[in-house]
Amino acid sequence: MTPAGTGVPALLRALADPGFQAVLGLPRPDAPPLPVAVCRDFSTANVLAPLVARRLDRPSRLLAVAAREALASVGDPFPWERARVGVTAGTWNAGTSALVEVLRTVFLSSPEEAPPAQFPSTVANAPASQLGILEKLGGPNLTFAEKQVGGLRAIAEGARILLARRADAVLACGTDEGDWLNAEGYSRLGSLQTANHAGMVLCECAVALVLAREPGPSPVATLAGWASAGTPAPPHLYPTDPASFVAACSRAIVRAGMAPDDIDLVVSMANGIPPLAEFERGALTALFGSHRPAAIGVADRFGDGAAAGTLRALTAALTVGGTVTPQWAPLPHLREVGFRPPTARPRTALVTGLAGGGSSLAVVLTAS
Repeated sequence: MTPAGTGVPALLRALADPGFQAVLGLPRPDAPPLPVAVCRDFSTANVLAPLVARRLDRPSRLLAVAAREALASVGDPFPWERARVGVTAGTWNAGTSALVEVLRTVFLSSPEEAPPAQFPSTVANAPASQLGILEKLGGPNLTFAEKQVGGLRAIAEGARILLARRADAVLACGTDEGDWLNAEGYSRLGSLQTANHAGMVLCECAVALVLAREPGPSPVATLAGWASAGTPAPPHLYPTDPASFVAACSRAIVRAGMAPDDIDLVVSMANGIPPLAEFERGALTALFGSHRPAAIGVADRFGDGAAAGTLRALTAALTVGGTVTPQWAPLPHLREVGFRPPTARPRTALVTGLAGGGSSLAVVLTAS
């Protein structure tokens, strides 16, 4: 579920369109719309029963529909016991809308009138938990609120769970909703894009990837390596020293049994905030030396958030799997130092993330 539309086919059409740009605009009560790319045509019709959809909040509905599409590719019945299927999810703002509604009632009326149906959705792990209940998945169920890298953390943790044999398959997910109060906070901090100010766009989306030790006859791609690192930084700022980020990328590449020169594609983490672009340019130059793989951006067209990390990984998987060749040029800060657009099918891809506060995460995907 992305601002391009419902399902993987809509994402493929966007990737094949060099001029694609998500439509922005999230209404707020007393000011112009906020720069958020939302899922405008989202519907649960023909996917979730109306009574089920009614009890779920928006991020849970988004994730449930995305997961149904992912699980449909596996077939019914599953090749694994449902009790051995886990869920890992990354989110930036799940629970915000429900919590606001509860607190609004408590503060403006009375605690006794707070809507009890909203309480289960006031916590960030509600979407992953609701998904586990809905699909009767009995494996580990974990949610990561690690800012921009939450969606990538869900993928790495899903792989770790599989290697530890705590599950036979994992739904690695990301989900963020378009919530005006959440976006208003970033706007007041000066983080969002305006007509006179460079900044990020927020992304409403939900992405679900099925990870498995024995992936079946037609896997899209292979998760070959992953690693993370951290550099202490104020929670509202990106770090300036790229050493930990480069180390995470290097360890992920080594874990995949490769060297930096073996990477064919980089999926950029840049989101419109100038310091992050400068950081990425210096870090990737240090990582690759004279090697210049192809590069594409995703956050500049779809927006950023925890779920956007999972979306970048899905984009990389579809690309190395030969499903699509993205027609998007590298962002200017990478083009200036020699990174090029993809012109042929890459066999390997590096997907990275950096969060305010200093978390770095990298995953390597290869053709199966």
